[in-house]
Amino acid sequence: MKKKRSSRFSASVLLPMVIALCLGLTACGASAAGGKNEAETVMETAAAAGDTQGETVTEGGDSLTSPASLSSPQTAGRKLIRNVDLWAETEDFEGLLRSIHEQVASLSGYVEQSDVSGSSIQRDSRPSRRHASITARIPADQLDSFLQVVEDQANVTERSETATDVTLQYSDLESRKKTLTTEQERIWALLEKADTLEAVIALEERLSEIRYQLESMESQLKLYDNQVDYSTVSIHISEVAVYTPTGSQSVGARIQDGFKRNLTSVKTAVVDLFVLVASTLPIWLPAILVFAAAAAGIRYYIGRNSSGEKGKKDTCASKKDLGDIKEKS
Repeated sequence: MKKKRSSRFSASVLLPMVIALCLGLTACGASAAGGKNEAETVMETAAAAGDTQGETVTEGGDSLTSPASLSSPQTAGRKLIRNVDLWAETEDFEGLLRSIHEQVASLSGYVEQSDVSGSSIQRDSRPSRRHASITARIPADQLDSFLQVVEDQANVTERSETATDVTLQYSDLESRKKTLTTEQERIWALLEKADTLEAVIALEERLSEIRYQLESMESQLKLYDNQVDYSTVSIHISEVAVYTPTGSQSVGARIQDGFKRNLTSVKTAVVDLFVLVASTLPIWLPAILVFAAAAAGIRYYIGRNSSGEKGKKDTCASKKDLGDIKEKS
């Protein structure tokens, strides 16, 4: 009986002590968890948002037919950047330039750069052939019609065209922008609940990084939109007298072109000779006058001497004749 009572007494004493010890450990754990730094919680939230961003980018990369892409004027929702280079010849230089500028304006495009050279007189007094370089931005849906107009009005000797597909890059930027916007809203909500200076500083630093990334993405998206909506056309124009053949020619056409070139060369040579003679007139005309005057003086001097000697010879002959007559008499 005593043993049973002692065991009951031990159990009744130890049980409350074990329960109290467990409660104490639980309270310590709760206080430790409650004392965790709030800034670390914020950074964990940001890291979780970053993980979500990575998943969203992957999903966005798989989806190429977003609503923004479908609204693009490009075929099948693709975002294509088209660049065209043209090398053209013309006999009516000013008329072609005027026509190109009018056509660009009528298609709601704009001229990005325009350079003209060869309008001055060179040292040899020969007017140089004029050249022009025009960089125009044309709406993508009007590009083909604009190129057709240029080819109809000029002799296009060379054409180069490139098309860059930026659909994946554009979709990726949109997905990343959406993810960063969501993270920004979450951080704003956490910032309203933050009650420590350390947490506020950490949240504001992350917000600054997000703003910078969002501005960079928006700028890149605007650049892509401009390059996709407006194609770039670079036209290099040369003024010529005879067009360069761009295809196979018959014998008659080759003879005709050769005759035109030779006739143009002869005409240019005659004009150059006339210009050379007229431009050097102040140099060689005085020299000719001096030479003519000297020649006239020499001729006069020689003529005068020859006439004097002839007179002496005649006088001597007359005297000799008189002497012969006197001897005979």
